[in-house]
Amino acid sequence: MKKIGIFIILSLLYFFVEANAKNLSASLNFATFYSPADGPFIETYLSVNGQSVHYIRNENGQFQASIEVLMIFKQEDQITTFRKYELKSPEVSDTSVVNFNFLDIQRISLPVGKYTFEIKITDIHSTGKAYKGEIPLEIYFDSDTVVVSGIQLVESYSKASQESMLSKHGFDLVPRVSTFYPPEVNRLISYFEIYNTDKAMGAGQKFLSLIYIANHESGYRLPQFSKARRMDTQPVLVQFNEFDITRLPSGNYDLIVEIRDRENKLLALNTLFFQRSNPGYIPDYLSIDSLEAKGSFANRIKSPDSLRQLIKSFRPIAAEYEKVFIDQGLKTAPVEVMQAYIFSFWKNRSESDPESAFLKYTELVKKVQALFGTRYLKGYDTDRGRVYLQYGPPDAVNENPFDAGAISTLSDNEINKGVGGSVPYQIWHYYQIKNQRNKFFVFYNPHLVPGGYVLLHSDVQGELYNPMWQSELKRKPIEDIDAGNSNSNPSL
Repeated sequence: MKKIGIFIILSLLYFFVEANAKNLSASLNFATFYSPADGPFIETYLSVNGQSVHYIRNENGQFQASIEVLMIFKQEDQITTFRKYELKSPEVSDTSVVNFNFLDIQRISLPVGKYTFEIKITDIHSTGKAYKGEIPLEIYFDSDTVVVSGIQLVESYSKASQESMLSKHGFDLVPRVSTFYPPEVNRLISYFEIYNTDKAMGAGQKFLSLIYIANHESGYRLPQFSKARRMDTQPVLVQFNEFDITRLPSGNYDLIVEIRDRENKLLALNTLFFQRSNPGYIPDYLSIDSLEAKGSFANRIKSPDSLRQLIKSFRPIAAEYEKVFIDQGLKTAPVEVMQAYIFSFWKNRSESDPESAFLKYTELVKKVQALFGTRYLKGYDTDRGRVYLQYGPPDAVNENPFDAGAISTLSDNEINKGVGGSVPYQIWHYYQIKNQRNKFFVFYNPHLVPGGYVLLHSDVQGELYNPMWQSELKRKPIEDIDAGNSNSNPSL
């Protein structure tokens, strides 16, 4: 199965750049598309907070800010293409009442391949430093198979009256740059394109386009947020979709597009990660068929202590709304409620056979207890245990004991000479986590407690990110409190 834009979940960057008394604040997102005339291209969306930039009076007597943007696309450290331009804010007569963001859209043709996308932004009227960031990018297109473009989040769209940078296929699309949906935003609008269905399936054939929301941690597909559309094959097809997310609980999610043929065979897929904050809504996940729950495997577990211990072990893989019950409701929950919770939890993850999924996980919990449990913590309560349960076993582990005299890097494990010794630490390497590739977790044991490893850094989406992680590994020398103290008396 092939994809386009599989790095979309990594595409959102927030920039906070010190610029005198102000912090330049901007965010960047992108999606990848294909033009029959010009080939594949990336479309970037840059939003700048109008309150975070410096304004000067222009020739019209109005105040205006200017941002210099440099985008560079590299392959193996060689520049493939770049774009440098100046982005101006709207004119204002009074800078004290600025309450807007200003948006920029760029379309840049790129051949199929893997790139490093570097961006540099500078507030031209500030003496502050420019900010540089980089994102991994993959451009994919195959003219003989079905391909789904990048999924673009949209604030609004309408029929285009004239062509502009907002226009695609006869519509004007105002992009939504952020992939975070706060409580006050209850519409999730998306746009994507489908290519080559006529070549792959034949002209005039029917196929199915599916779009749905799934929990990012568990992969559970939310049936109330799912739509299917029957379509006819064409060289290029465009599709808008809108979900009312008023009743979508807080959590991490994937917006998923699938293309299937008449035999229900999956032909193409793309995924976009997003986050939802909705503290005012907690679903009634226990409102299930009582007869079904009573006849289930969960009903055979009678001990309140055993039920609580089992449910606590679910936390590493629980969705945010499921954690609410674990953290707040579990202590006082009666037996029948805990039984119903267990059944509901595993039915959401394996509707056809929740008991097998439950048993498989409990065996994994036992393994994690043996590997990472301590005198004070259950294995699933440790950072390493949580990561193991959530993402599976690492593909490789780099073990660095207490007497290590140097610190290795994430990228190539080269030795940084002259750094000095370090506390014990481990680097876990995952070749792939969902649609993220080549990811790492760094655990360290700062207090030299047996089994006392805690998470220090990871480059996985949604995990603790600490770019200064290496500096925290250095062994701190023990100070001699008596050194230089003439009043010290060793005989006391």
